[in-house]
Amino acid sequence: MPIKSKDVKILWGRSGNRCAICKTPLTQEATSPTASFTLGEQAHIVGDKENAARGKSLLTSEERDSYHNLILLCPNHHTEIDKNEVGWPVDKLHQVKSVHELWVTETLSETIDHVRLAQQTAISAVVDTAVELCDLENWQSWTSHALSPSQRWREDMPSALFNFRKRVNATIWPPEFDELSRAAISLSVLLHCASDEFMKHSDSLGNYYVADRFYRRPANNTDYDADLVEFEAWQDRCYDLVRQATKAANWFADVVRRDVNPMFFAAKGRFFIEEGPFEDLSVRVSIPQYTDAEKTALPASLKLYA
Repeated sequence: MPIKSKDVKILWGRSGNRCAICKTPLTQEATSPTASFTLGEQAHIVGDKENAARGKSLLTSEERDSYHNLILLCPNHHTEIDKNEVGWPVDKLHQVKSVHELWVTETLSETIDHVRLAQQTAISAVVDTAVELCDLENWQSWTSHALSPSQRWREDMPSALFNFRKRVNATIWPPEFDELSRAAISLSVLLHCASDEFMKHSDSLGNYYVADRFYRRPANNTDYDADLVEFEAWQDRCYDLVRQATKAANWFADVVRRDVNPMFFAAKGRFFIEEGPFEDLSVRVSIPQYTDAEKTALPASLKLYA
């Protein structure tokens, strides 16, 4: 699993943006315009996998990616500790991290904006909640089922998306995170509305909710044509909400990368959707994104959905 944004923010804040070994100033952005800052690396103390350096451990995957198992290093020292496990065992790295963070507190405390750091950590927790409850890691997979002719949603998704909306609504957003708040609110509203719309005509089947093709009941349904039109209109609404939610997910990720964590889904790239298969067995792949004008109007324009 990826390192949570909250853990990234805590690590960088408590490390003073410095390498824990050589104290070199570091940056999170590979394209940083400040040439005097080296690209920092979030190194694992216990390896992230069993076959990695210092990887033999009973720690779970989540524990390996947590703040407590991470140390901020420059690329040179990250390479050094991984190539020389004997010289840099787990206990020594924990000690180095503790001593460095104490040095940061005693030496750099006046230059650290602790209020802003606390705000960023709180906002990072909301970002992590979005990753978990909206299942951003598997976006293409679960949305492809929601966009297929035989629509289905995992049974845990409606409650998860409702909880995400509640979490976003309860968040106190600092003014400097205005665009992130608007993107998060838009994402939460659209996903909640998408699941609510789908649940209007769905049945439980195993671990999924599947579309209820009510126009087929009864077999001699005298209102078949009207019911089919109603079903297709409902299906179009479901599809549109998922497309709009994908636009919001891409906007949200862009702002997170800019304001919170430059590495947020940087490797995977933008969220895309697969629609189909259609009658000719084709599948349409797209990356829905908002225009700047659409972003400016959000989330107020979502009153049409909410």
